[in-house]
Amino acid sequence: MQKYLIIGAGPAGLAAAVALQKAAIDFEIVDAGDKVGGIWDIDRAETPMYQSAHFISSRTLSGFADLPMPDDYPDYPSHRLVQAYIESYALYHQLNPHIRFKTKVLQLKRQEQHWQAHFDDGLTDYYQGVICATGITWHQNLPEIPGDFQGELIHSFDYKDDSQFRGKSVLIIGAGNSGCDIACDAARAAKNAFISMRRGYYFLPKYTFGMPSDLFKEKYALPNKYLDTRISELLLNKVLVGDLRQYGLPKPDHHLMESHPIMNNRLLHYLGHGDIKAKGDVAKLEGQSVRFADGSSEQIDLIVAATGYKRVFPFLEEEQLDKKAGKEIDLYLEVFSKKYDDLFFVGGIEVSSAIFGLLNLQGELIASYLKAQEADKQSYQAFLQDKRQKDLNLKGKNKYIDSLRHQRYTDKKLYRNLLSQQIRKFTQ
Repeated sequence: MQKYLIIGAGPAGLAAAVALQKAAIDFEIVDAGDKVGGIWDIDRAETPMYQSAHFISSRTLSGFADLPMPDDYPDYPSHRLVQAYIESYALYHQLNPHIRFKTKVLQLKRQEQHWQAHFDDGLTDYYQGVICATGITWHQNLPEIPGDFQGELIHSFDYKDDSQFRGKSVLIIGAGNSGCDIACDAARAAKNAFISMRRGYYFLPKYTFGMPSDLFKEKYALPNKYLDTRISELLLNKVLVGDLRQYGLPKPDHHLMESHPIMNNRLLHYLGHGDIKAKGDVAKLEGQSVRFADGSSEQIDLIVAATGYKRVFPFLEEEQLDKKAGKEIDLYLEVFSKKYDDLFFVGGIEVSSAIFGLLNLQGELIASYLKAQEADKQSYQAFLQDKRQKDLNLKGKNKYIDSLRHQRYTDKKLYRNLLSQQIRKFTQ
């Protein structure tokens, strides 16, 4: 009965498991796939991974806290190298014996002081607590567009490789990093290629003065955040990238880091060579054509909606989720349920750079919380009061654009400090 259930054997679930293992807390992991990796396992039956995908943060800053990525990895590893690294992490910590693969949680029920889990193999088991580490890129958010489309419309979740584009006129809707990757594939393989953006975004080069851009930022960021942002914008707009309007793209309507930056030089290359054309927002679907907000229209065979994901936990009932002010779920420190003291979440945040190290901290926070609970420390009781009553500002002074995705955005440095401070309180 003292065992904890971790749902998901991707990076978040493994990081949580390592933390519990180090704290000598018994756990079991279940995962619907047949090996660790989560979304990075392109061979699993359902995954949003596609063949051209690479890490958008660099190898140096992207590894787990206790196992750096191999030195012989390139600066921006492919999805297969990332998958191999995740598998090596599970092997390094001997986690596989704790994992039940090909197992999906159908329902979690609260039973007095424990959780009852129903699995798709017909089995039922009981747990002291549950850690949800299922990720945020499984449940597609499709756009609502007026009109009728007679071509094919898919979500980027269903895109795998550029063979889906050959001989077709293709429209990519959305300018996240995945959308821009897929747009580059379309620029190479499609008969005609277009990308629709509702607003302008900042394009960050993957290298700045010969160094991976995130590493450059880590080393040379100015202490004054306002000045750092403005100088970075100037550097990008005037020196490294230039005016995006020369590529047919709209000028960003926000400051740098108020939205996700696009780590993709290739799209600008293809736009500059006419292999893909930038369009504005989609206004209406009209049979075989798509009309845009500026009144222009294009004949389209295939639309790929790279429009993000909803944060959904199908195994939890609506009343088990804390929802507030339109949020998908309201959590304390983006980890703790405000309603239950034994329900946790790992890996649901969005930051502007690498996240694996933060997953380690989230797992360590849960483990230190459970040890403080076991010892009935004063810090545990004080924390319970805080998590039920307080709403923390995890965005710092950042003003993110208003979108579903940016609800989950946090200031990485601020968040890391808050987690570390709370861990110290539990362990003192």
